[in-house]
Amino acid sequence: MVVFVNGLGGAQAAFTLQVRDFSRDHRVLTFDHRGVGGSDVVDAPVHMADFAADMVRVLDEVGAACVDFVGLSFGGRVLQQLAAGWPERVRRMVIGGTSAGGSLHHQGNADAHGSLRLATGAGQEVWAKTIAPLLFGRAYVEKYPERIISLSRWRARYPSNPIGIARQWEAWDSFDMGDQIAAIECPVLVLHGTDDALSPVINAEMLVSHLPNAELMLLEGIGHSPNVEDPEAFNGAIRRFLRAP
Repeated sequence: MVVFVNGLGGAQAAFTLQVRDFSRDHRVLTFDHRGVGGSDVVDAPVHMADFAADMVRVLDEVGAACVDFVGLSFGGRVLQQLAAGWPERVRRMVIGGTSAGGSLHHQGNADAHGSLRLATGAGQEVWAKTIAPLLFGRAYVEKYPERIISLSRWRARYPSNPIGIARQWEAWDSFDMGDQIAAIECPVLVLHGTDDALSPVINAEMLVSHLPNAELMLLEGIGHSPNVEDPEAFNGAIRRFLRAP
């Protein structure tokens, strides 16, 4: 089984191109984090470990013991927490557009992160001009302006629950794997775009330097959404990694 884990506020539809590909020869699972999509909104203090525990409950529900994972951004942080706290549930994991948090995190463009935090409740124009372009590399935004407009229209029409998103940001802000990352022994592929406005490449390099069994693959000219920007390269890299002895 391969489990795809969303970023902050992300919808399951973000992994449509991966589900179509991997479901041909794998059992595939996607789900909504608490506070978004079809999952309940829990208005209580939350840590990244709570999101990892949610995922364990999902695995138990579908009868999956130890599986492969792919997580982007917030999802990559959830997977680090899962691999540290429940190592028996993780065979291999692919993480991208993410960091280990704390002193191992480099923010990059502070204005970009500030804009992203204002995404909840934003209208279509704000999404199109300010928020959506942050989620993709510059080459993709320039080549596919109609896709940016379509995403912005959809996001404005179906806004996320503000409480759910606020709680996800709470978990994001407190996340720090500094004293746990060395305990993650499973094979890890850090798959990172070189044009990621939200998470600079140094975050990927820091992850690989601190994870005991990790390798780095950079996707040239790709931004924060490699699964959408270059699904062929993204899916291919994952397949090769999962097949490795």
